[in-house]
Parts: sequence; C-alpha cells; structure tokens
Amino acid sequence: MEEDEEEDYMSDLFIKQDVRPGLPMVRRMKEAIQKEEKQKEANEKNRQKSIKEEEKERRDLVLKSALGNENKGFALLQKMGYKSGQALGKSGEGIVEPIPLNIKTGRSGLGHEELKKRKAEEKLENYRQKLHMKRQANEQAADQFRVRFKTKQEERKMEGDLRKSQRACQQLDMQKTLKIYLQTALETVLQIMTKAFL
Repeated sequence: MEEDEEEDYMSDLFIKQDVRPGLPMVRRMKEAIQKEEKQKEANEKNRQKSIKEEEKERRDLVLKSALGNENKGFALLQKMGYKSGQALGKSGEGIVEPIPLNIKTGRSGLGHEELKKRKAEEKLENYRQKLHMKRQANEQAADQFRVRFKTKQEERKMEGDLRKSQRACQQLDMQKTLKIYLQTALETVLQIMTKAFL
C-alpha cells in the first residue's frame, strides 16, 4: 500500500537522482535509439527471404560441399585413378579446382556484358582522345603566344634601333650643318679679311 502512495519528495532518493538540465532528454533519445535497433533486429529475424536469396544460399551451400561417391561423374573419375586434391590429366598438369560457375542473374541477353564493356572502353577512348586534343590545343596556343611575344619583342627592338639610328643621323646632320655653317662663316671672314688687306 505504501508503494501506491506518492513518492516522498523529502526523502534522499529524490536528491540522489541526477537533475542536470537536458539529461532526461538524452536518456529518452538513447532509449529510443536502442528500441529502434531492437526493432530492426527483430524485423531482420522475422523477415522472409526472397527467392533469389534462398537460391543463392542453397547454391553456396552445395558449392562449398565436396562431391561424394554417389555422384556418377566423380565415381567414374575415381575408377580411372583420380584421387581428390590432385590435378587432372595423365601427368597431373591439369587443373586442381573445378571450373568456376558463372551464374547469370540479370535479365539481359547473352553478350550484353561484353557490349557494355566495349561501350565503356569506347567512351574511355573518346575521353582520352578529347584530353589529347585539348592538350594539343593548349600546346599550340602556348606556342602561338610565344611566337607573338617574340615577334613583338623583335618589333620593339627594331623600333628602338630605328629611333637610335634616326637620332644618330640627326646628330650627324647637325654636326654637318654646323661644319658647313662654320666653313661658310670662315670663308666669309677670310673674304672680308682679304678685302680689307687689299
């Protein structure tokens, strides 16, 4: 009857509880996550397997087990001298393991995988060609840029040389005109002087 009564909030049981803010929310979230995981596990256990999954499990089980004497092919091999674990052939150069089983589970026709593989290879080859062409175009653009840059530099150098030669010609012309001017001035002075002495 005491259990049915309300909890005594004055007791030390209430004080011992963790009353940090947000803690009950964290606990509830953890409990919800645990409950969800348990539900998932229960669903996985109770879930029916599909026909493909069952076939795959049976196939794997059969392929993992070794052939017994009740198998006619294996019995014939043993009569001819075959011992399990050794290679096939007269001198033992054949295969030890049986040829692996390739099971086709898809709905595509025979040869579809090779077609897909061929298309993927063609796509890859086209991509490589595009990359190669792009690389060549970049190299050509770089070469053209170098050529243009070099011709511009040569043109600038030629313009600079032309200006220098023009300046040199102007200086020579000025020197020549000075010489001519001086020469004519000297001639006139000499004429004046000769007239004065005569």
